[in-house]
Amino acid sequence: MGHAYTYSCEHCGFQENFNQGHGFLVHSQSVAEYLKQRTKIFHYKTHNLLLRLSDKNDELFLKAGFQIYKCPKCRTLYDKVEVSVFNEKKVVHKSEFRCKDCKSRLKLTNIHRLKKAICPKCHHRTFHRDYTQHELWD
Repeated sequence: MGHAYTYSCEHCGFQENFNQGHGFLVHSQSVAEYLKQRTKIFHYKTHNLLLRLSDKNDELFLKAGFQIYKCPKCRTLYDKVEVSVFNEKKVVHKSEFRCKDCKSRLKLTNIHRLKKAICPKCHHRTFHRDYTQHELWD
């Protein structure tokens, strides 16, 4: 289950959708189950990491979902698929993301509290959530 949020810029009119949650092909499963699928839905580096980790340990699970991140410096929003890999005892990998502009490490944001952000197109602080366009999915 997840949410789709739409943000619009008051200054330039740019619009972008952000997803948060689980669903579609992105969901929790064993690493072995994921690797058997025809469609590889994660970034190629994440996929290759899963292959390497599965060679060492066959009892790995992954938790995956759409998350919304924000750059602490640029204050722009990013829609990312977060992947955590764990075994019975601990987390062995967790996705980390960097800003495409300033290369700062992105921080997970609470989209429910976020009212405005920096527009990725015009860079004004007029990028706000459009409450008339909110979708839920199962």
